[in-house]
Amino acid sequence: MLRRNLLFLSGAGLLAQDKVDLAIGKWRYLREISRYESGPGPKESQRQWVRDGDGVRFLHDGTNMDGTPFHTEFRAKYDGKQYPFTGGTLYNSVALTWRSPNRVDQVFELDGKVTVRTTRTISPDGKRMSIIARGTLPTGKPFVNRMVYERVK
Repeated sequence: MLRRNLLFLSGAGLLAQDKVDLAIGKWRYLREISRYESGPGPKESQRQWVRDGDGVRFLHDGTNMDGTPFHTEFRAKYDGKQYPFTGGTLYNSVALTWRSPNRVDQVFELDGKVTVRTTRTISPDGKRMSIIARGTLPTGKPFVNRMVYERVK
């Protein structure tokens, strides 16, 4: 009971039904240790997860390797249902499934067809976020992207 109250008081990403998402906050992309098979990864990228009622709002801004800026975002609950995703090219909706405070699974769809599945994991010390994305390009080629982010203070 004391631990539950401390988590509430700390504001550490408390969600409905006492679900804590340790990704809540801002994250900076670590290009030098990330790997993209789907194409060139971003030159720069910052992700932000914000509590939004009993769900989350996701904001992703960055610059592609060719210098063009990008922005993607969504609002979703951790209920496994698809929600609109804006700014993506491989998907236009996302479903989130909460597994633990350190892990959330995401399923991305394009017009009702699954195109990418990801697992987002937060390190035990809360300083690193790893995202493993497995999907298929429009050409039919499968890919695995491994993205690493560090928490911004």
